[in-house]
This record gives sequence, C-alpha cells and structure tokens, in this order.
Amino acid sequence: MSVQTALRRLGEQHPWPESRPQVDPVPWSMDYGGRRLITSLIASRDIRLLLEIGSFLGGSARQWIEASPNVAVICIDPWLDISGPRPLMDAHPVGRLFGQQLRCPGGLYDSFLSSMWELKASVTPVRGKAADLLSGLHQLGLRPDLIYIDADKKGDEIAICDELFPDALIGGDDWNWSDGYDFAIRNPARKSAFKRKRFLKHFGNTWLIDDRPWSLSERMLQLKDAPRGYAQIMHSFLRRMIGKTSGGTRRKVRSSTVV
Repeated sequence: MSVQTALRRLGEQHPWPESRPQVDPVPWSMDYGGRRLITSLIASRDIRLLLEIGSFLGGSARQWIEASPNVAVICIDPWLDISGPRPLMDAHPVGRLFGQQLRCPGGLYDSFLSSMWELKASVTPVRGKAADLLSGLHQLGLRPDLIYIDADKKGDEIAICDELFPDALIGGDDWNWSDGYDFAIRNPARKSAFKRKRFLKHFGNTWLIDDRPWSLSERMLQLKDAPRGYAQIMHSFLRRMIGKTSGGTRRKVRSSTVV
C-alpha cells in the first residue's frame, strides 16, 4: 500500500470538519530552542511522512511544513479540554489573550483546526492518546520517516515507536524540562539510542536519535544555541532545587509503600 493510500484511509477515519470552526486562529509556537535540528533534517533529507505526537495548536507542525513542501504531517493529540490553572500557558501573552477561547468546551481542538485550516492538505489530525493509536497507524501501513514527540514529557512513546517503526528517526522537545527530580525525557531517549546503535543529538530543548553522526552544520547550530541551552539547564536546575517543575508547578512528594 502506498503512503498516499494509507494517509487517505487514515483521513477517512479521522476527517477534517466540513467547515472551519468559528474560532480565531491562535498564532502560537512554543519553541524553546533547537528546532533547526529538525527543520534542517526535514529539508536536507527529503522527509516525506512525519508523525508528531503532541501538537497543541499546530505551531511546530507548521514549522515542519514550512521546511519542506513535500512533507505530510500526522498530528496525534487528545486535545483535552483545559481545566484549572496552566502556569506556562497563563504566563504567556498569547495564552492570556486566547485563554477564554482555549478554555471553552472543545476550544483547544477547534483552535488547532482553525489555526491549521490553510494547511489541511498536508495535515491529518488524529485525536486520542498515542499509546492507543500507534498500532493502528502501523496496521494501516504507515511508516513515518521521522517521529517528533512533544507529549507528556515522560517519553513512554519512544519504546513503542522503537518497536513499531524501527527505521524511523525519532526526535522531540523537552530535553531541558525537569519534573522537579530529573530531566524526564533524557533516560528513555538515551536507552533508545543505545538500543538502536544510533547517535543522540541535542541542543536547546530539542533532541534527535539519528542514524548519522553529527554534521559540521549541526555542530555550528549547537554552538550558536549553546548560551540559550545553558540558561535553560540552569533554570531547570534551580527549579529542581526549590522543588518545582520546569513548568512552574510544585512537584509531588514521592511516597513509598511499606509492606
């Protein structure tokens, strides 16, 4: 089965609405550095199918499409309704401006669809949790060239993708995100790179498990981004010292059960 046929079948299972949701597009890309590692890869290696796990409002998916007119993006996200405080979102000027819209029932998903409407020919939104959906993509015959993970920061999807899509390159966000104890995404990423005998690259908040060693241009990008990356690491370290996550919320106390 061709990629286009598989994508068409996926689109039939997860169709776009017939008309654009009646909400404003939200011009928001939460980029904390290093995404040039991904965009340059998309452009230079002719990536055709990209699977994004965790799409929020489509800011990163838009970057992937801008990097190459040939890339098709599958966006997996539950797009759950927002309830309660969201420190990272509420502190951002775009988050405050569109806060009421995003907190309406279905507001997050409708805002994603509205924001990506002009690019819908290149984007397939798949609503749900990746752990429940990845095997279905595999059964359809979809084999992404690149998988980008920006989900719950734990990295549980990495091992599933290793099993289902062993030939795919895998990258993601949150390299410098701390849960108040450690940098949560780093251990599963390192395990995957070691298991697959691949090269783990990272700078800024972006990481990539690649089948090629560092290129000179990638090293130059890393060097250029180094001050920002070190500042992020220091910020996360200070958050750990006071018991807060990189997102600003206080960490939960770990408990043990005595048997």
